[in-house]
Amino acid sequence: REISPRLFRLIGEGLGAMMDYETVVVIGWDQRPGNPALVSALTQGFHLRGILVIWAGEVATPGLQASLLHKGAAMGCMVTASHNPVTDSGVKVFDRYGYKSMPEYEVQVSEIIAKLAREEREVDEPELQRLAIPDSEFDGGAVHREMLERRFSLLENCFAGSVESHSDGGVSSLPDGGLAIDTSGGSAEGWLVDWLNAKGIPAHAVASPVAMNVNCGAGEFSPSDEWTWEQIQSNAGEHLLLTHLAERCRDGVPADWQVGGIVAAALDGDGDRCLLIEATSTGLRVFDGDRMADALLRAGGESWCLAASIEADLGLPVDIQTAVGDRWLSAALSPPIGQSVRLLLMDETPQVIGCEDSGHLVLAAPHPRLDEHWSLVGDGIASLLAVLAAQRRLSGLSEGGFERGWKRRISVIGVERARWDGKNTIADMVEEITRRTITGWGMVENWRRTDIQGETSLLLLEAEVDGFSMSIGIRNSGTEAKTNVSIRLAPQIMGLSEPATVLLGEIERVLQRKLVV
Repeated sequence: REISPRLFRLIGEGLGAMMDYETVVVIGWDQRPGNPALVSALTQGFHLRGILVIWAGEVATPGLQASLLHKGAAMGCMVTASHNPVTDSGVKVFDRYGYKSMPEYEVQVSEIIAKLAREEREVDEPELQRLAIPDSEFDGGAVHREMLERRFSLLENCFAGSVESHSDGGVSSLPDGGLAIDTSGGSAEGWLVDWLNAKGIPAHAVASPVAMNVNCGAGEFSPSDEWTWEQIQSNAGEHLLLTHLAERCRDGVPADWQVGGIVAAALDGDGDRCLLIEATSTGLRVFDGDRMADALLRAGGESWCLAASIEADLGLPVDIQTAVGDRWLSAALSPPIGQSVRLLLMDETPQVIGCEDSGHLVLAAPHPRLDEHWSLVGDGIASLLAVLAAQRRLSGLSEGGFERGWKRRISVIGVERARWDGKNTIADMVEEITRRTITGWGMVENWRRTDIQGETSLLLLEAEVDGFSMSIGIRNSGTEAKTNVSIRLAPQIMGLSEPATVLLGEIERVLQRKLVV
């Protein structure tokens, strides 16, 4: 659907129709040029339904989540398209507890919006101008920074032991010049580097992008990316962070870079995830969300619960497997829907982690107003702080880590998504090919097609080969005309990566033949 102010007014009306009269919604947005008009239209829609609107201003998504809890609002709306191009936009909806909306709710709202769109309703221009004005405004960015101030010591205590236990700041493994920070042109651009330096974490900024998400940020990286020194120099210019690091390496590897050390961090545009860049003996590579979660588990000690998506590395000790998307991680770790209060109630930081290899880490955050109440949120800055704390306790991140499995992911582009639902005859064909193929890999046991809540188009095939896990997942993209295929092998059977790659190619060809328009 094409994004327009009219659509956003309808979205405001549709969301408002499911809220009590004169309850409060907090709206925040990122730095996309079209957002001011969309925010005004969204405000009009809520006002037409009698909902009170508070603007939080330009803010990161985790800042909007903290702001709605701070205000005790019934809902929060973040106008953003995350890591997508700056010309795109959309809206993320949060409930009163700070959890993202779920599909069932979104279907209900969509039905209301479709009905409203068919109605002939006239609102004159002067009235629309009045309705576009918020009932109040405040600085959501300040609320976010206050929350990070609180979380800094909590994360230190969880993953580094305590702030006092590291008198030197524990940053000796960081480059002398500090971490290179790429905020993707998001709301952290104006303050994060100074804030990190004030906390004793040396950091410096890369060049500002021409616009949010343009050749910058976590959204331009894949979790599996790695580069040799030659590739870094030849690819300079394709990504601002790589260009910056290439300049540092122009005269050879900097003396202050340690193999296995973190040299840079990249947020995505709306600030809810982070990927790190690690120095290797031959170049650089992405330190992804799987490895970040592993570091936190090892540094945090026992009794942590890990939720991870169906694309997580099979070497991770996953307690709960979820659909792709951080909302499913939060849902898996939160009290069940239907409880009177869906916040976590504990006197100390809840020991829960949700992870995706894309850099989404969901961790518990203290409620801004209620003692011993905790929400669950993905925050790229908090993730960075947590991993740096873990690095200090572990004396580095490259030793003693989990044994990584093997995985590959490809996308079939230009598909008619309606042709793939994970259950039809095409899915049966893929299962038949897969089962026939892997019987030649070893003893195959416990073959199954697994359903995952929230994945409406997923075919997830799981089995053990010679006693060790493998899986193949095929699912439609939620926003693009493509179908994604991933294959995973446990660390003990990584030797099967070559035939697994051949199988992946065979599945890709079947899907291209059956799905591409």
